Amino acid sequence: MVNSSATFPIFGASDSSQDFLAKARALAAEEHVSLPKYLAGMLRHAIRGDNLANIHFYQDGSGDTYDVEEVRRTHEETLAEDAAGELKTFDTAEEGLAYLDEIKKAVETKGHAANA
Repeated sequence: MVNSSATFPIFGASDSSQDFLAKARALAAEEHVSLPKYLAGMLRHAIRGDNLANIHFYQDGSGDTYDVEEVRRTHEETLAEDAAGELKTFDTAEEGLAYLDEIKKAVETKGHAANA
C-alpha cells in the first residue's frame, strides 16, 4: 500500500504553516474547489489509504473526487468487454429500458416456471 501522506502534495511544503496554506490554496485553485473541500477530500482519501497522487476533483467545483487509476482500469475493462462482444449499447434510453424490461420478464417467467 502506498503511504498516503508521502503522496499528499502539500506535505512537500516547508514546515511553516504559511507555506502549507499557500501550497494548499494553490492546489485547491488548480482543482477548482475551495480550500476546505480540497483538504476534506484529500483527508478522506488519505484515511482510506488511497494514493493521493492519483486523486483529482471533478471540475464542477462540487468537491467530488475520482481516482485516475480506477478510471483507467474501468476504461480498459470496458474496451475488453466491447472487443469480446459482451458489451450491449443502445442509441436511446428507451431502447436500454426496453432491453432491461425483457430481461426482467425473462427472469420472472423462469422464476414462476421453477415454482410450478
